[in-house]
Amino acid sequence: MASSFSPIAASFSTASARRSKVARSASCWIASRAGVCKARSSGIRGCARFQSRGSLAPDLPEPVAGGDAANASCVEASEALGRDLPFDHAQILADGIERARAKLEYTPLATAFCAPEFTVGQLRAVYEAVWGEALDARNFHRKVTGAPGFIEPPGRNTNVDGGRPAQLYRPGTLAVLNPPIVRPEAG
Repeated sequence: MASSFSPIAASFSTASARRSKVARSASCWIASRAGVCKARSSGIRGCARFQSRGSLAPDLPEPVAGGDAANASCVEASEALGRDLPFDHAQILADGIERARAKLEYTPLATAFCAPEFTVGQLRAVYEAVWGEALDARNFHRKVTGAPGFIEPPGRNTNVDGGRPAQLYRPGTLAVLNPPIVRPEAG
């Protein structure tokens, strides 16, 4: 999560571009505006806003500190939420995390975190990691294989995970999942 604390006049894209030195050449790069916080500061910056850009991408390079940012690092979302963040940045971060989780429901984004060919179990592991909960294997298999254009079988099997050979899949051409793959209801 790159952030920028800048004068009100700066646009979101200008401010976030200054902080985001993450390579955009990654196989999947999703960035979105997580929120804006306006805060009156008693410091020399006066009225300022915090802008946040979140990235959900596989194999990101280490971020590079620059400008007035003394350091930069990638951390687990739960670790970042556990930190003492100023103003309402914890809420902005939580909103960004929720947005990333929601994107898995209606886009094929999860396939970008798999190898070019993957099993349904490997795809399910991506959903479970991002959503933070175990999913029913049979129900998940039925949903993802039943969504036309989401994943496509290349006609090969693998037993890389041990046990019975599993069918391999690759990402389909679908841009929006309809119906979506929804998270289980909290209960």
